[in-house]
Amino acid sequence: MRNGWSSSGVSSVVCAAALFGALIAACSATGGNTDFGDTRGNGSGAGNPGGNGGNGGDAGGFIPAGAGGSGNAGSGGNDSCAATKNKAEQVPLDMYIMFDQSSSMKDNSKWTSTTAALKAFVEQPAAAGIGVGIQYFPQASGVACTATFCATDADCGPAVCGPCMPAAPGIPFAICSGFGGDSCKPSDYAVPDVPIAPLPAVGTTIINSINSHSASGSSTPTGPALQGAVDYAKQWAISNPTHTTVVVLASDGEPTGCTGSITSVDAAAAAFNGVPSIKTFVIGVGDIASLNSVAAAGGTGSAIIVDGSQNATEEFLQAMNEIRGAALSCSYLIPQPPPGDDIDYNAINVEFTPESGIPILIPQVQNAAACPAAGLAWYYDIPGAPKQIIFCDATCTQVASDTKAVVDVLVGCATIVK
Repeated sequence: MRNGWSSSGVSSVVCAAALFGALIAACSATGGNTDFGDTRGNGSGAGNPGGNGGNGGDAGGFIPAGAGGSGNAGSGGNDSCAATKNKAEQVPLDMYIMFDQSSSMKDNSKWTSTTAALKAFVEQPAAAGIGVGIQYFPQASGVACTATFCATDADCGPAVCGPCMPAAPGIPFAICSGFGGDSCKPSDYAVPDVPIAPLPAVGTTIINSINSHSASGSSTPTGPALQGAVDYAKQWAISNPTHTTVVVLASDGEPTGCTGSITSVDAAAAAFNGVPSIKTFVIGVGDIASLNSVAAAGGTGSAIIVDGSQNATEEFLQAMNEIRGAALSCSYLIPQPPPGDDIDYNAINVEFTPESGIPILIPQVQNAAACPAAGLAWYYDIPGAPKQIIFCDATCTQVASDTKAVVDVLVGCATIVK
């Protein structure tokens, strides 16, 4: 079918929308077989919304209230437009965690507190069904740095052993300041210590992984680590198009080492603006305000800052649950048609019914960049070949704050576009 798909034995469904006072459309279908056409025709209404459909599949389009017209009732049905209502189903969530294991995480028991929180997160019943994977940074580079003194960066040998730092008070000679043992290759971080798999089954594996690591790295190569995380998450998202895949970066410090590598801000921005779009959530252990720029570039606003010295376990667990809630509330599956039928992505609408009980038809925008700062809107994850319906941030916030809200996906009427 060109407009939605045909349905058999559908009971009376009413599709009505009032969109910012600019469009009022009403449509209903009675029981029996309904064939959804996509050609807009004239209707007869004499002041009533809607009208009779045209011949065959040429059903009348959306007709403003009060508009009159004439048209021939046809075999396609005597309704202007009909839609099937499907309760919106949230997409499965997968999280790839890039966890800081630099030596500074030993300070104030940050490693002990945050890993305890992460263990609690994967064990809680509320997280069941979420996919979780993990890797740590820095990773060992396997490079042995032998040069100590230098005149240029080249004197230090491999890039991870530089740069050459000039003489300074208390240091009479220029020295190679690279950390050497820590990897600057994104590919080393794109291979997970524990691949993404659903909870609770993967929980024990993640706990064992955490127990086998310690805060011992000498640098904080955030840029390469985040780029590797993004690379893995993107490949996972491509292989699992009906899932929402996000990266969670947990770190306690400014990036150090790996001079000249990709920055964490660039990595986060490229992931968020790519196809598929991957959001980066950031947890800063301690007052690490610079991580806000990474979160902003990654499409999540600002970092969640956890007190590194007090209540770190409780706050880190809360941060993980906030991320889980934010990622889950914004993406929905596209209803699949019956076997043998095709879906028309230009005949899908999203209806939001708040606690007040008055349904609101949410308009579509082209992509995330076209989302309004305020008001309701949604977009497809992949234009032309969508797998998900994604709410714009302002819409997500409004819907998530209404615990009694209902979201439905309507199939069969031309998509309302903002």
